[in-house]
Amino acid sequence: MKKKMWIAMLLLSFILALTACGGNTGQVDGKQNQTPTEQKPATKTVQTIYGDVTIPTHPQRIVVDLYQNDLLALGIKPVGSVKYYLDNPFSKDLVQGVTSIGDRGSVSFEKVLTLEPDLILIGSKDAAEYEKYSKIAPTIAIPYGTYKDVHEELTAFGELLDKDQEAKAWLAQYDQRMQIARDKLKGIIQPKDTFTVMEASTKEYYVYGDNFGRGGQAVYKGLGLTPPPLVQKELLGETQWKSVSKEVISQYAGSYIFLTVNKETAGYTGDSIWKTLDPVRNGKVFELQEDRYWYFDPIAIVGQAEEITDMLVQQNKEKASQK
Repeated sequence: MKKKMWIAMLLLSFILALTACGGNTGQVDGKQNQTPTEQKPATKTVQTIYGDVTIPTHPQRIVVDLYQNDLLALGIKPVGSVKYYLDNPFSKDLVQGVTSIGDRGSVSFEKVLTLEPDLILIGSKDAAEYEKYSKIAPTIAIPYGTYKDVHEELTAFGELLDKDQEAKAWLAQYDQRMQIARDKLKGIIQPKDTFTVMEASTKEYYVYGDNFGRGGQAVYKGLGLTPPPLVQKELLGETQWKSVSKEVISQYAGSYIFLTVNKETAGYTGDSIWKTLDPVRNGKVFELQEDRYWYFDPIAIVGQAEEITDMLVQQNKEKASQK
């Protein structure tokens, strides 16, 4: 009898042990089933206009000039940048603690050296300048105009700096803000309306395309506004700006003009030819301050598009109130 009881107890213990093991069915054992974290190499090789360059996979101390705000959009604060870009009004609150390395055309390479960068990003294709930078740290030169729009540009920097997800998230917000701006203009902008981005000088005008600053990216790509036929034909490709004599400016003037001005040219009145242009006679000339609209980075383009939208909406309200 005792032997039978002992056998029964042994069987019961065995069954309980099996039940306990079965209780874990459908749950992942974190330790036993965890996939080892993929360890990325410390460096990677990047193809550039000066050949292959080996850079850190996750750089920690970046010095930059032209592309400062691309880094900021990705959540990366460079250790050094150029004064002109540090003064960008659309990103002033994002650059605290970033050291100035001098201004455009007068960078202090000694200052760059003291910052001990592990990566340098520049927008110049000047070989002599590149050589000076590359003696300090791995340097990637990406000439101005390499990218055709905000999406292409920020996606490329996301890939370069291992910030793909950050790039996608920022671009999703960019698209959302641009759509909100476009929606505000519905009913204000008519299908036949065209828009010219330009500057005035003493003897001639300068007309710009969709990838050369002056608000062109915001107007044509961000807001999707239509250029006049000649601008469409001549200035939306490889050529992005053109000097135009005053005698033929009417051929490039759209229904609206966005005129970049500075302190000297603000309140531009022009000459007798200027005064005959339809947008001048119809009160559809909007002055854009050059210290805000010469910038062409992703952060500035968003701000410019929203400012331009507000200008158009405000004018429409004022005209409606006068009826």
